[in-house]
Amino acid sequence: MEEHYEKLNKKLDKLLERQKQPPHPGHKQQQNFYPRTINLTNITFTKEEQALLDMGLQYNIQQPLKKYWTNLILETERAIRLLDTREQSAYRIMAAKKLN
Repeated sequence: MEEHYEKLNKKLDKLLERQKQPPHPGHKQQQNFYPRTINLTNITFTKEEQALLDMGLQYNIQQPLKKYWTNLILETERAIRLLDTREQSAYRIMAAKKLN
């Protein structure tokens, strides 16, 4: 049983020594990967747009659901009703322009 633990300790010592040694001279620390997206169109993307595309399909931008628009309209109307009655119509016009 003691021999078994001695072998394990030797293996552990070898592994620790390997970790202490610097990597090979030809070994790069920073790995370069291929870009996740390749633009085959003539459209140029900004850095932010390219970063969003590089994140993958789980970060796609979808059309907002109809219930979100309905909820936004109702909350906007509720906020406008808290304003002075003379100012409400002007804010309704501004909100309608923004929502369109």
